[in-house]
Amino acid sequence: MGWKKGRCKGKDVWIEVDEAGKPLEGSGRVTVRYSDKEGAKLYRAGVGNLEVDAGPVEELPAGVSADAATAAKGGGFGKAGTRTEGQADAARNAAAELLASFSAEAAVCFTDGACQGNPGPAGSGAVVKLPDGRTLERFAALGKGTNNVGEVHAVGLALDLLDEVGYPVDGAVEVLTDSQYAHGVLALGWKAKANLALVSSVKTKVSSRKARLHWVAGHVGIAGNERADQLANQGVEESKKRAR
Repeated sequence: MGWKKGRCKGKDVWIEVDEAGKPLEGSGRVTVRYSDKEGAKLYRAGVGNLEVDAGPVEELPAGVSADAATAAKGGGFGKAGTRTEGQADAARNAAAELLASFSAEAAVCFTDGACQGNPGPAGSGAVVKLPDGRTLERFAALGKGTNNVGEVHAVGLALDLLDEVGYPVDGAVEVLTDSQYAHGVLALGWKAKANLALVSSVKTKVSSRKARLHWVAGHVGIAGNERADQLANQGVEESKKRAR
């Protein structure tokens, strides 16, 4: 996968394409961006509105979905536990559209972290759905840590599962997290002020697989995310046992 220059309704854009240079379509829509900079907003456009130039396929730094960017500014989806029904519906719909946009040939990773006390007993969980239909799951007990540690570690945990089953290094990988912190330090160029070794290690894993990270709202009924949350809390319970 990569990007090619083109136009959307007459405006210059970058269009996400497959290895053959054709728009990477999902449910009739294609991801586009107006900037080639890291953290650029990603939009979904109808394939019929796009014109792709004949130039080369290029690699661009990670972007962030426009829905997620809006939510990160305090609008859109609200917060878990205090969302209105309308906000929860909007979050579910945005997640459903995102999932529908992924290629059937991609590995899709759901990740979550948890802790009690922040810092306190911490854990991470990952659910990986492979293109061949297999589902991989794992939790990790992290001892005493913060929720941010659990969230970042969970992304690395998912990618480790891909390594263990021999998933191709050049295979498409989509990673979902409900942590703005994990998304920021791993994909948007945020400068980590703590957990430097962990963040660096996981960023290396992300870049080596050219995995795409996506922020989604937590606790809105996304099955993979809910299961990752359960696994992360198993990690918390195991951390508590080991501390006794």
